[in-house]
Amino acid sequence: MKHYSRRRVLKMVGLVTIASAAGQLLPLPRLNAAQSPTNVAGLDDFMQVSQLLTQQESLNATVGRALLLALSQTQKGLLPALAQLKALLQNQPELLQQDHLAFASDADSEKLAKVILVGWYNGVVGKGNHALYVTYVNSLANLLVDDKLVPPSFSYGKCGSWAQQP
Repeated sequence: MKHYSRRRVLKMVGLVTIASAAGQLLPLPRLNAAQSPTNVAGLDDFMQVSQLLTQQESLNATVGRALLLALSQTQKGLLPALAQLKALLQNQPELLQQDHLAFASDADSEKLAKVILVGWYNGVVGKGNHALYVTYVNSLANLLVDDKLVPPSFSYGKCGSWAQQP
């Protein structure tokens, strides 16, 4: 059994105190959908566009609200672009029947559609230092495999055991 000196214990307590204070004092970006208003501008359009793009009838509204809030922070002119994308998808449903998502007539709508899909499937909006982490467990990529991987994307057993044939 190890014995810790008083000095070592005081150092550890000091580090924990400094880390706790830093976490409360530093301005960290936060996105909290639970505290956001329930009526977010454009939420209905966003959910309709998301259902069309993902081909999923029932999407989590809380995740949708959080994604929309994150997109509004990372995408300039989101609401008009979202309305334009919705009109495009409703007027040209064949665009969603392609093997690859490509809108020859509207590159901006194509880009927004891909950003929305990445948000739903990966749970992250934006890239690099400007990325906003919205969800992990409730991302569509994890929901699609939740019958086999619980918790999603974690390995069971000892390290590397997943590499062996079952």
